[in-house]
Amino acid sequence: MRDASPPQSDAIARYLVLLDISGYTRFLAGVEATHGEDFRAGLPAGYRVLGELIQRVVDGLAPHFELVKVEGDAVFGTAAAEMLDGRGGAVIDHLGQVYRTFVERRDVLAASATDDKCTACFAVGQLDLKVVIHRGLAVRQTMGGSADLVGPAVNVAHRLLKNTVRDRIGYRPYVLLTKSAASKLGLPELGLAHRENYPDVGPIDVRILDLAAVAGIVPMSWPAPPSGSEAWPELGISG
Repeated sequence: MRDASPPQSDAIARYLVLLDISGYTRFLAGVEATHGEDFRAGLPAGYRVLGELIQRVVDGLAPHFELVKVEGDAVFGTAAAEMLDGRGGAVIDHLGQVYRTFVERRDVLAASATDDKCTACFAVGQLDLKVVIHRGLAVRQTMGGSADLVGPAVNVAHRLLKNTVRDRIGYRPYVLLTKSAASKLGLPELGLAHRENYPDVGPIDVRILDLAAVAGIVPMSWPAPPSGSEAWPELGISG
């Protein structure tokens, strides 16, 4: 009897995208402070709000990305690198549409989601979105009955969710493109140059884009740069 052949390794270059809801932890803390932990009368409206917003983000991944999994307040997606290389304009336009959909639904829920104690637990309008895109080798493996992506590139993408971006640009929605992603997408000079450093993965060069400006929701208006820093760039996307 011949042993079954081992499955082929699904190790390819991929784009990894993380869309993270900013303000999620503070929002849930507010829900708990208002409602406590007794949900016998039903889940507070705040949980439905978060569920709807996360589902909108998941639905918005297609057609450029597919869902890997939902990680609490973040949606993790991927695409084969060969499918998106050189298509930066289309990818950024797509993220702008995802953000417009998110904001439209968020604002409706902020005005309409109610329960017996609060209006969507009072902080829906402060929820926002940030996006990280990285490109690198990732391996798809089945673990615990479900498929997941693993590898150093996956680690880098997740590290970038904790960053110093808002120390430079303030509290606003943004897209963070790593150097490898920006270069292969054909957007190596787009946005603001920035660098993050992590003890385990080292320095990571990135480009920062204003997600609201990408979505056309507000005019491009960067705050003044720190003394001696480079000038803030204008948003210009082609291709």
